[in-house]
Amino acid sequence: MSNQTQTPTKKSPPVYRLCFSAKNGTDRNGQPTLAYPVEIGAVFERRERDKGLIAKFSIIPTELKDGVLFLMPADAERRAETDLFDADAAEAGQ
Repeated sequence: MSNQTQTPTKKSPPVYRLCFSAKNGTDRNGQPTLAYPVEIGAVFERRERDKGLIAKFSIIPTELKDGVLFLMPADAERRAETDLFDADAAEAGQ
C-alpha cells in the first residue's frame, strides 16, 4: 500500500438516478404490474470512463428480486444535487 495522498478532485454529479419498482399484482391480461418507481441510489462516471460506471445504493429494497431496476437520466438540476451522493466515496470503493 502506498502512503501517497490523493489530490482533491471536484465531486462529479450523478449521471443517472437508480430507481426501483416492485411488482404489485397483475393486470387483466395476466401481465405483472409495477408500483411507482422509487429512487434508491445514483450512478456515477468513473475517473477512467472506459472502465464503466459506479452504482451507489442509498437503500436496498427487501423485494429487490421481485421488481425492476430503472436507470433514469439525471437532469441538469438533479445532477447539481451532489449532497446526497458522494462520487469520491463511491470511486474509492472500486
